[in-house]
Amino acid sequence: MANPRTAFVAVAVCFLSVLPPSGPPAYGAGSPDSGIRLTLYTEAHQGAFHLLIPKDWRTEGGMLPSGAEWNLVDRVETNIRFRATSPDGQSFFGWYPRFYFQDPAVLARSSGGVLQPQPGQVMNGCWLFPFMNVGPYVQRIVFGHLAAQEFQNPRIIGAPVPSPELKAWVPPAASRADCGYVNFECTVRGIPMIGRIYAILYDLHGTLWSAVGTFGWVAPKSRWQQDERLMEMCIRSFRLDPQWAQRAAAASRQRAAQYHQVIRDMNRIDAEITRNRSQTRSDMQEEAYKVLTGQIETYDPQTGRQKYLPMYPHAWTDGRGNYFLRDTDDGTLPLENASEWRKLKVINRNDPNARPPQ
Repeated sequence: MANPRTAFVAVAVCFLSVLPPSGPPAYGAGSPDSGIRLTLYTEAHQGAFHLLIPKDWRTEGGMLPSGAEWNLVDRVETNIRFRATSPDGQSFFGWYPRFYFQDPAVLARSSGGVLQPQPGQVMNGCWLFPFMNVGPYVQRIVFGHLAAQEFQNPRIIGAPVPSPELKAWVPPAASRADCGYVNFECTVRGIPMIGRIYAILYDLHGTLWSAVGTFGWVAPKSRWQQDERLMEMCIRSFRLDPQWAQRAAAASRQRAAQYHQVIRDMNRIDAEITRNRSQTRSDMQEEAYKVLTGQIETYDPQTGRQKYLPMYPHAWTDGRGNYFLRDTDDGTLPLENASEWRKLKVINRNDPNARPPQ
């Protein structure tokens, strides 16, 4: 199984632009005399998106699977993992892949305690974590998993900053959502860095939750103001191809149908397990009662009638309310008109194969 820690910086796939055009970024810009050259980059694998890239910056990835084989998104549509890196390899920006999450506590409750999943496990193609707002999500998922091998000693600076303009990308069916970014500092290969991570998170009534987008930039502290302005401009130029977006939306609907079918199958199996468990407990109590009271439970295959009789291994009836009991069955009955008598089945409720049809 692939480890999500190895993923590139990448984004979700269900919106037509990551950020709408806006004014100057939050931090200051570089020298107005320093010019930059930008080129329009088109995603190399499927032509799925385009954005502005500084000239001579190196690009990696594109519209590709997340790298985690269990990722539910990757089963029916491709994901994004993309990065653009400066010529000296120190500044970079891009997008993390998208994952679906489920709250392990919700799974435990819905299974009646039969399932006891732990955070960080995978089930039904989903990563098991409780819903998080932007700050905890960046701290726990991005720093703890997606960038754990790259960002050393990451530390969030200040409180998460809301981004109301990102709410447009939250699905209407979402029961709750959080959109914004955090600024942070870390070291990368020993170089002190400043960075920013955006996240668009939503929850579907506790059933599952996801990040519509997780994206951002990182730059050395020595030049973060200049590189921040450049990378923010490039991030805001990101656009998905409309035709590709239509195909992705169709795949998303297919994925949702498959997911809900899995949930329905799980609920059906859980209900069957509960019924069988309850029936087993009842049957054990019934067998104990028969032993204590010295009775057997019989079943007439001809009439379907069940009757309790004194505890003998074998029982017969003539169908007129008369019964004959004995310890052994030698194939003969010491009765007049023995052919009118039929043998009854003795029920052992602890043996499912010996129980009569219900």
